[in-house]
Amino acid sequence: MTTAAPSLVIPDATWALDPVHSSVGFEVKHLGVATYRGNFPGVSGAITTEGGTVTAADGTTEIKSLVTQDQNLTGHLFSPDFFDADNHPTGRFVATSIQQDGADLTINGDLTLRGVTKPATLTGEVEGVGPDPYGNTRIGISVSGKINRTDYGINWNAPLDNGMVAVAESVKLVWHVEAIAQ
Repeated sequence: MTTAAPSLVIPDATWALDPVHSSVGFEVKHLGVATYRGNFPGVSGAITTEGGTVTAADGTTEIKSLVTQDQNLTGHLFSPDFFDADNHPTGRFVATSIQQDGADLTINGDLTLRGVTKPATLTGEVEGVGPDPYGNTRIGISVSGKINRTDYGINWNAPLDNGMVAVAESVKLVWHVEAIAQ
């Protein structure tokens, strides 16, 4: 005997992102053979819910919070070749429209990197809503989408002898956020 999943009940609230339990990251093909990942733990922002649906989302990440597997690579990513963190210390996403069907989300918004703002679409889901052990209510949302990094002036690359390049232009954004009702 199977049990039906409970309905997703989303209270009306403004939710503050919890940076400890959120992951704002990217995935990009490296050398044409594998996927490389980076994560920005320095995230802040808010989600708004009304009438049982997500109605607004706005988030900012500190570029110099980037975590990778190598200190030299992280330094290169902070340089003008990539994020130019000294001149553009934050990245930001602001939703311009949100469609929700049950738990499924499509979020259209403006993504700003390196001072360039372009439209981006993220799809995913509300993973859950519920209490934490401290008397708060939390919401979890996971979304992803693809951008072309060169649209944001992130142009560095190195051609390889096999015709590939060191870093693909297509970058997958992978965001898992948890937020607390205020």
